[in-house]
Amino acid sequence: MIERDLVQYFVVNKDLSMSTGKIAAQVAHAATLSTVEMMSNNSRFQSRQSDFVEWVQTGMKKVVLKGKLVELEKLESKGFFSIHDSGLTEIQKGSLTVIALPPMLRSEAKELIGHLTLLKK
Repeated sequence: MIERDLVQYFVVNKDLSMSTGKIAAQVAHAATLSTVEMMSNNSRFQSRQSDFVEWVQTGMKKVVLKGKLVELEKLESKGFFSIHDSGLTEIQKGSLTVIALPPMLRSEAKELIGHLTLLKK
């Protein structure tokens, strides 16, 4: 079987002043939520479940990018997984912190997020 380049992308809201630990926690929330959703029998991404299984079996490659709020809102409007903060620590309650895309081919993701850059902290 030829291994495809399946990647899960996370887009962090760079308009928020989140510490490194806060970002890590928010991305972890997004990873957990998206995994639970993808494993669900009634997932809204049911058509992608075979990609999800292949992605898990081939190392679960992940990439964390940064984007402005408007870019995250655009992805959220397309139905991708979104994390809104509970406001208990660093940022305002309800702030959109991270968007997670389901595992997909790198070439497919390029159309959606190819203009974004890696998050470096």
